[in-house]
Amino acid sequence: MNTELLRHLPLGKSSFEKLRQLGQIYVDKTEKVYSLACRNGKYFLARPRRFGKSLLISTFESLFKYGLRDFHGLEIEKLWKEDKEFLVVKLDFSEAKSFRNLKEFELQFHDLIVDAFAPYGFRFELHGTSLMSQLSTWFKKQAVSSVVLLIDEYDAPLTSCFDNFKLFEQVRRQLSRFYAVIKSNDGPLRFLFVTGITKFHNSSIFSELNNLSDISLSAEYGSLLGFTYEEVKKYFSEYLISASETLGTTQDELFKELTEHYDGFCFEETAKQKVFAPWSLLHFFSSPERGLKDYWFDSGGKPSPLVKYLQSHLLRNPEEYDKEQSLSLYVLRGSSDIENLSDVELLTLSGYLTIKSVEYGDTVFLRYPNKEAKKAIAQLYLQQQLNGQVLGQVGAGLS
Repeated sequence: MNTELLRHLPLGKSSFEKLRQLGQIYVDKTEKVYSLACRNGKYFLARPRRFGKSLLISTFESLFKYGLRDFHGLEIEKLWKEDKEFLVVKLDFSEAKSFRNLKEFELQFHDLIVDAFAPYGFRFELHGTSLMSQLSTWFKKQAVSSVVLLIDEYDAPLTSCFDNFKLFEQVRRQLSRFYAVIKSNDGPLRFLFVTGITKFHNSSIFSELNNLSDISLSAEYGSLLGFTYEEVKKYFSEYLISASETLGTTQDELFKELTEHYDGFCFEETAKQKVFAPWSLLHFFSSPERGLKDYWFDSGGKPSPLVKYLQSHLLRNPEEYDKEQSLSLYVLRGSSDIENLSDVELLTLSGYLTIKSVEYGDTVFLRYPNKEAKKAIAQLYLQQQLNGQVLGQVGAGLS
């Protein structure tokens, strides 16, 4: 791979500011970013891991904190008229997911909140009222529509204790107090954006923030994350040329193979828009000489809720999932009950299955999006069957 081409690949970048400063490729999604940011809205977006949720959060952060400073040449430059800078608080809840008990979670969550709000004058008084009470007081002192709150991986603390119902409920109650503060201090909020993988109705965010707009299945935002066919052709044309030369094939044949291997994800309810998995495609372009490897499984294909689920549930044979599965649109739109979550529902949320069509008004038909996802679920199935043993050990045990 040409080292100059490699330098411009936005591989593993979740900071929009850094990506732009380094002159790396940014697939311009800012027209859709604008359509959200121009409203005084509160939004939730669910997507599988490694689809660019953190980069999107960082894009909103840059826009509201610095205006158009990092957006030269992008679509939003012609659209954004606000010259005001906001108090932008970004919370990454994945920083509060490695705990063994409630006390450890409370310490992690406390530090996360204090550190995030500290740049804007929030100081926790150790001998004062509770953290949430002091945070509420801070909100009440802020001007109307002056605060932007961005929450990435909202479900990380909950899914980390997915298999411990008592601890799950304790963590949920703590998070509920935080969301209650946000709801009761609505005035200062200019914009709220929340991301996650799952949407659990007993996770507290959807009960406390009942005015949160879920855009996860919206056709308008179906390609907000991931790369469309046209975007790959437009932004990565040089990489397609270089990779086809490296592999000794034509660009058309290479693109066909890339489509079969990494494309096919559909997240919206009309089932018309498909996107490539950005993580896998970018890794392929960085090392085309390796061929079409399966990059997603090890980095994003084992999200915590799925790992926890598989500790107490068996996967079906992968061939069964290759036959059309179905769910009602109501189930995908709604919030899931952790205790009654189906394998098909969780595999869809995790990216192993994707929307292929919507028929009869509200029946969603699902299948594997591509070869990579199909191989990934086969790996999961094999790992579960082996139960930590190597093939030889299993054979010995059966003899």
